[in-house]
Amino acid sequence: MNESEQRYPLHQHEDEEWGQIEEEERHGRHRHHIAPFPEQSEERDEEEYERRRRMHQREEPSEPELPRGRLVPTLIVGAVAGLLCAAENIAFVLFNASLFSNAQQLAGQNAYQLAVSITTLCGLIIFLSLVICAVAGFIVGKLAVQRSLGFLAGFLAGVLYYLGAIFLPRYIPGFPSNAPATGNITFGGVVGGIVVTVIFMFLLGLLEGLAALFGAWLATLRHPYYVGYS
Repeated sequence: MNESEQRYPLHQHEDEEWGQIEEEERHGRHRHHIAPFPEQSEERDEEEYERRRRMHQREEPSEPELPRGRLVPTLIVGAVAGLLCAAENIAFVLFNASLFSNAQQLAGQNAYQLAVSITTLCGLIIFLSLVICAVAGFIVGKLAVQRSLGFLAGFLAGVLYYLGAIFLPRYIPGFPSNAPATGNITFGGVVGGIVVTVIFMFLLGLLEGLAALFGAWLATLRHPYYVGYS
């Protein structure tokens, strides 16, 4: 054994071995620090992805949905409004029966006064029917949201209004608003009467439908379906 080995027996080899062990431990700790538990790291990645996806969905606008079963309430509201309009018309005519019953006599004495009275009464009746249909359209707008259904309710109300207050009373004997019949009934006259009836019924339905559409517009003025997605 030489002198150097006697002075430093195996100390250098031990130091080298300990240095290698410490270096391996440092590398091992570094690897564990990067990914100590691979399964937990994957779970954290999935949770982060899910969190970001939810945040992205909250930022995206969602389209408001219309209520289901909108047609049946619309038809019910339109039918009720039409019956109310017809009842209002008949009530006004019966209340002013003397004005219509004495129309022939008053026409010869003061035609202008008769025209003004009947025009004012008819204007009031139509105005009240428009108010009724506007309220019906407002109700439909709150229930169904869709504005076109408000127009449908008003159109239905106008048709029922014409049939119940103008068309059917013609066949009631002695009804105040009926004009006295003149001349003989002919086939051409019947066809012409049907055409005129359909045209006026359509026009009245269109007028009442526009009033109901206005009511539906007021009811949905700030609804998210029309002002934009929220």
